[in-house]
Amino acid sequence: MHNLPKFISILQITREQVQYGYLLAGVNRHETSNLAEHHYLVTMLGWMLCEYLNEDGGLLVDANKVMRLCLIHDLGELFGGDMAAPLSRKRPDIKAHAQAFERGNMEILLSFLDGGVSETLHTLWEEFEEKKTDEAIIAKIADLTETHFFLEHRNVQNSQKNLFYRDYIRPLADRLSNKVAYERLQVFFDGFEEHIQDKGFTPYRWVLESPGQIDNSTSANSRE
Repeated sequence: MHNLPKFISILQITREQVQYGYLLAGVNRHETSNLAEHHYLVTMLGWMLCEYLNEDGGLLVDANKVMRLCLIHDLGELFGGDMAAPLSRKRPDIKAHAQAFERGNMEILLSFLDGGVSETLHTLWEEFEEKKTDEAIIAKIADLTETHFFLEHRNVQNSQKNLFYRDYIRPLADRLSNKVAYERLQVFFDGFEEHIQDKGFTPYRWVLESPGQIDNSTSANSRE
C-alpha cells in the first residue's frame, strides 16, 4: 500500500496519453481521444453489455471481471501510445514489437504495486490479451466497438472502418462459449448497424429530435 499513491499518480498520464492510432484513420491530433476517456467508455459499454446479457437473472458473464478487464486493458500503452489497427494487420512484425513494448510498460507499472495486487492485475491483463474467456471476449468487443463509436462521433467515414467491424469485431461473438450470450449480442450488433454505423454524430437526434413530451407535473414537483 505504501506505493499505491505513486501508482495512482502514474495513472494520471492516461489523461494525456493520446491514442495515436486514430491519426491513420484521418482524425486530427487535437480531435483524438486519450486513454482515460477510452477506458471509461469501454468500461461503461462492457458493463452495460453484461447487464443485458444477465438481464433474466442468469449469470452468463461475470460483470465485475469484465469491468476490471476494461479498466486496465490498454495500460500497456501508457508510456508511448498505441499502434493503428490497420498497420498492425499489415505488418505483424511491427505488431510483435509493439506487443513487447506494451508488456514492458506493464512490468514497469505493476512494479509499483505489492505482490498480490500486482499479480491480480497482471493475470487480468494477460486474460484480456489471450481472449480465451467469455469475459475477455466481451471486454474486447467493448474495446473495439468503442473505437467505432468514436469514429462515428468524429464523422470518420471510410470502407476500412466498416470492413474492420465486419471482419474483426462482430465475429468475436462467435468465440463465446455461452450461446445465449451470443444470441443476445447479435441484438446489440443489429442495433449498432441500424442506429450508429455510417450515421456520424447522432446524439442530437436521440436527445433533441426524439418524440415524446416532458411530464410538466413531474418537473414541477422536482423543483419544489
